[in-house]
Amino acid sequence: MPGGAVAVRSRAIADRPGGAAPPARRGELDLLRALVVVGLVLFHTAVIFGPGEFPVKAATESPAVTVLLAFGATWGMPLLFVISGMGIWYSLRSRSGGAFVRERLQRLMVPLVFGVLTLVPLQLYLGLRHSGTTGSFVEFYRRFLDVRPSLDFPFVVKAAADGAGFETGHLWFLVCLLGFSLALLPGFLLLRRPAGVRLVGKLGGMLSRPGAVFLLALPLAAVELPLGSEIGFATWNRYSYAGLLIYGYLAAADARIGEAFQRQWRPALAVAVLLFAAGGPMFAVASGHADPFTGTDPASLTFRLLKTIDGWLWVVAILGLARGRLVRRTRTGERAVGGRIGSPSRVGAYVNEAVLPFYVLHETVIVVIAEWVLPWRIGVGAQILLITFASLTVTLLLYDLGVRRTPVTRWLFGLKPTHPPLAPGEDARWPRRGGDR
Repeated sequence: MPGGAVAVRSRAIADRPGGAAPPARRGELDLLRALVVVGLVLFHTAVIFGPGEFPVKAATESPAVTVLLAFGATWGMPLLFVISGMGIWYSLRSRSGGAFVRERLQRLMVPLVFGVLTLVPLQLYLGLRHSGTTGSFVEFYRRFLDVRPSLDFPFVVKAAADGAGFETGHLWFLVCLLGFSLALLPGFLLLRRPAGVRLVGKLGGMLSRPGAVFLLALPLAAVELPLGSEIGFATWNRYSYAGLLIYGYLAAADARIGEAFQRQWRPALAVAVLLFAAGGPMFAVASGHADPFTGTDPASLTFRLLKTIDGWLWVVAILGLARGRLVRRTRTGERAVGGRIGSPSRVGAYVNEAVLPFYVLHETVIVVIAEWVLPWRIGVGAQILLITFASLTVTLLLYDLGVRRTPVTRWLFGLKPTHPPLAPGEDARWPRRGGDR
């Protein structure tokens, strides 16, 4: 083993309570992240036919789609932020704080800026055209760039005046992930010191007790109830996502937390189903006289409490189920590949690399295809399926043919540079595995 690798491994082992070897990066995390991002294509297509803002909208809303959106919003983005928090721990395992900042700026800020300056204004302009607004793209783009500084962290700029065109669109996720990752970095680095490792060990011991991981919903509720849930951020308060990043970091830092998810996913799932069923009537009661996401009346507060606990329980259930299935596969003899337990070597690497560019591209593709499909005289279900599958196909083709094959496009979409010349027998169609993400 090269000397640098020995040093990194020794430091990682020293950081673990009792000197135990750190857990390998788990393959189910990359798979879940990819499934959530792909699921966002269905979710954002559904927004066209349900409540919520989107550049293009159908003439009428579908009640069935509304239920689907409520279900996806309950756990989708919280799960993505928890997985991202786990990724932060794996990244810091082999990087200094400065290297982490450079990696975040390259992998998140570059595609964020590129997407905000190109893809977001295009989809907004197409939306204005769909609604009947006239005017050239040049005029719209001039208004879109009319911005001023903002103290509304993590959003550092905003439209200069009400009604101006600037917004971050679906890339708000990258804004929050980048901003909170950098803001929380000093705390994460402290947790890697001996005193921080001992603190994580104590937390891991407490959270490994029966039912203790469920209590992590309470700090989230302490944010959602007084501050409200923000519609533009998938009906969660943006600062709840900072807490979920911390939860993900802790879950990766101490394996006992992940094991608690695995042991308790069944009761978590059972209670999550019941709470989701109860949340619908409570939302209806609160909607009669207030906005359930921001109101301070008892019905609105009760709804947000149910929603918050329910969302966290879905995250516990999904992570626990995925972890349990992976452990069963490895126990039956499936080998660990590239330090990621049970992950496929080539397909997994391809999918993992595609996730971020796919996310950046997908909503603009949906807008273009939806504008073309919505005038068709076919049923809502057929339109949803057509837009979803066409968007999945086109987005994947754009990534494969237009993003991953050139150094410039790889840089613009946050991908690592292409590798040095391949050794004899290696397949150029698949990226090599290696390194924590």
